[in-house]
Amino acid sequence: LAAGLGLKGSGGYRYFGAAKDLPGVKELFARHAAKMTKRKRGDIYKYITPDYYGLRDEEDGVLLELEGKMAEDRQEKLKICREEYMELKRKQCQGMGVESDESADEGAFLEEIESGIAASVAVPSQEVVAKVLLQKKKEALLNRFM
Repeated sequence: LAAGLGLKGSGGYRYFGAAKDLPGVKELFARHAAKMTKRKRGDIYKYITPDYYGLRDEEDGVLLELEGKMAEDRQEKLKICREEYMELKRKQCQGMGVESDESADEGAFLEEIESGIAASVAVPSQEVVAKVLLQKKKEALLNRFM
């Protein structure tokens, strides 16, 4: 069996032998071949400009202005969250009876954060961890006997 030529969208109909050379069929295959020509890499890249890669986004200044506003908003939110965290930490330390000698640690911690060197998570000191564990053990013993 010789393989017949078929067109997409023709319902699977194939043209064999002399039927391929009929006038209307030849034109169908010519149109289909023109559509199917593969685009070359050079042709594709010819129409790509620096705008495609976003290289000219900052030229008009609109984007820089918007990014500046967003950065300021994020800085304010971060500052508020940091203050809330420090207040919560102070309350927890006061509740456990830890002395306020950690205020120096808080100042160093804030300096590290502002300089961009600090870790993303504040790690509690050994004293704080030991006091929290002791407090939990006491609560567990009290709950067991009551």
